[in-house]
Amino acid sequence: MKIYIALFLLFSASVYALDGEGLSQDNCASCHENKNLNLISLASMSYYSQSDLQNVLEKGKMKSQAQDLSKEQIEAIARHLSKGETYNNAVTYNYCKQKLSSDLLIGSSWTSWGYDAFNTRNQTNTNIDASNVKELKLKWSFGIGAEEVRAQPIVIGGLVLISGSDVLYALDKKTGCVYWEFQSKARLRNAPAFDVLTKDALYAVDTDFIVYKINVLDGGLIWETIIPKDKESNIASGSLIQIDKLLFVPISTYETALAINPKHECCKSSGGMAALDTINGKILWNHRILDEAKFIKKGLLTRTKKYAPAGAAVWNAPGVDVEDGRVFFGTGQSTQSPASEFSDAIITLDISSGKKLWSTQTLSGDAHNVGCEIPVVRSMTCPEENGPDFDFGASVIQSASIKGNKILFAGQKSGWVFRLNPQNGKIDWRKRVGRGGTLGGIHFGMATDNEKLYVPISDRQVGREYDMGPQPGLYALDFEEGKILWSYQLDDICQDRKALHGEGYCTVGFSAPISVANNVLFAGSLDGRFSAHSTATGKKLWEFDTLREYKTVNEYPSVGGSIDAAGPVIVDDWVFMNSGYSQHGQMAGNVILAFSNKKIKE
Repeated sequence: MKIYIALFLLFSASVYALDGEGLSQDNCASCHENKNLNLISLASMSYYSQSDLQNVLEKGKMKSQAQDLSKEQIEAIARHLSKGETYNNAVTYNYCKQKLSSDLLIGSSWTSWGYDAFNTRNQTNTNIDASNVKELKLKWSFGIGAEEVRAQPIVIGGLVLISGSDVLYALDKKTGCVYWEFQSKARLRNAPAFDVLTKDALYAVDTDFIVYKINVLDGGLIWETIIPKDKESNIASGSLIQIDKLLFVPISTYETALAINPKHECCKSSGGMAALDTINGKILWNHRILDEAKFIKKGLLTRTKKYAPAGAAVWNAPGVDVEDGRVFFGTGQSTQSPASEFSDAIITLDISSGKKLWSTQTLSGDAHNVGCEIPVVRSMTCPEENGPDFDFGASVIQSASIKGNKILFAGQKSGWVFRLNPQNGKIDWRKRVGRGGTLGGIHFGMATDNEKLYVPISDRQVGREYDMGPQPGLYALDFEEGKILWSYQLDDICQDRKALHGEGYCTVGFSAPISVANNVLFAGSLDGRFSAHSTATGKKLWEFDTLREYKTVNEYPSVGGSIDAAGPVIVDDWVFMNSGYSQHGQMAGNVILAFSNKKIKE
């Protein structure tokens, strides 16, 4: 999935030596103040700390773009754009009075990003249904020191685990008080995973591919392992999952963003999947999806070397079928021409060896990088094929057909849904549900109750020509033929709706993953509304507008914004939802919301 984030600098060093405002305007504004590029606004960056921004510029995604700036100039930009180092000083931790015990871990849980190993996002152990969903009320909120709350929480009985920037928090489900915090060495941008076998530990991976095994009762480190980066631009973005004594970690790459620099030798990195032993953290195998990139030619104007194949990032949480010994997932677009046969594909690996069992590509010739979106550099950086960037950002779901046969469902940013045979990758049927686009179509995730497939459609306008109008909404599909059983069309309320922090703007669509519980479907929209719908008809049963200010339990100033990337988490009488996502020019926010049925005692 394309990273549209943070094009902090374009090319040249500013003449304003230490003038942070001048440097920012000179190097950042031409991209970040251009709404057509769908980037985070300069104002929204104030949720970052100065050290966060410096790290991005010196070591992270924007290192290539910042190469002509001095350390002092980078510090000046970060100091001007950020909120400084105020987050830890502003937070008042409401620590729990009682020590966390194993008894609290008993009960309804949501143990990983997709709820289960098949990524169904279907909670079966909950009291919430269509008859009482209207009684859900906001019980507490927790503020995160970031411009977005990208990482989805998980819940183990009475314990809520939330990633905020570089800290993993263990909170009490009923009150939001803090049991412990775990400090990672780099940013946590995905959901942790609970050890469903031993039930005493959890796993997290940061953006530098440091994998942590953590004691769930006290937050103590059990072991840590570094997965070696094949290329500097590789990043851990998709969520990991633990099954038996195996931990699977998806491997992505942000090289698509580096390609905006005409001097960058695009592209050499590849997506992948790694498997670790949960007992000791040993890396069992590390599958690189693409062959090592080779020189193909030089750019006409810059004479910069170009390499392929590259791309095929894995942005989504993998699914695992232990019985059949399979790990399955979707891949992103190629970042250089010629496009690989393994980009925009559903891939299945052998669980023991990591060897590829089969690959099914749904769109060929999709070579695209962020340079294609920037008019001034497009001719120098965009691949010849200039594909539509229709990768698989959503996790692949496994279920069973009416005859009891195993089946896979995959949703693509093109707006198409595919049903596949998990044994050989053959496509049983395909159905176009949305118009599609670089931000979906189907962006972050579908859900199923193993009777219907539920599909959220974003269809955001991103400045290109389309062959049909947008279809933002929720859709229920029949398992056997892909027939649309019902649809809920999202209304446009964005005309008078503005971000409460920064200069992001309201957009229409369902981009975030959705979740199901009994006969209710929960969905968050890009305009900030969080709603519940009947799985029988799609009718809206309940709604909460998250675009507001919050008095959080940790007393950190917090607002809601666009809902994206993370989906609803449901356990017994509780529902948890993130609000705020400033990427792609959307509305910033920094809050996690806890809802419960009003019958629950305070």
